Amino acid sequence: MTSGLVKFGLFGAAVVGIGFWVAEGVERKNVRECLERNSQQYGIGRQHHVYLTDVIEVEVYRSYGDGTATRFVKYLIQGSSKLQSATCRW
Repeated sequence: MTSGLVKFGLFGAAVVGIGFWVAEGVERKNVRECLERNSQQYGIGRQHHVYLTDVIEVEVYRSYGDGTATRFVKYLIQGSSKLQSATCRW
């Protein structure tokens, strides 16, 4: 009985871990695409989409009826320990 609960608990933890891993990948992809758009449209971001190493925080500022939201994004780029930030909508 205990063995079955342990296996169930391990399976549940694995499913949750995979879910977080997938969500992190989707979030990183959204941030990278946003930084690329900012770079192309406004000339800002200085190719940060290319050098993005880590997404630190994504905070929803305002949600819209079409399912998108304006987000404040904090991230790191290769070769710098300075925290970068941008405003994105997806």
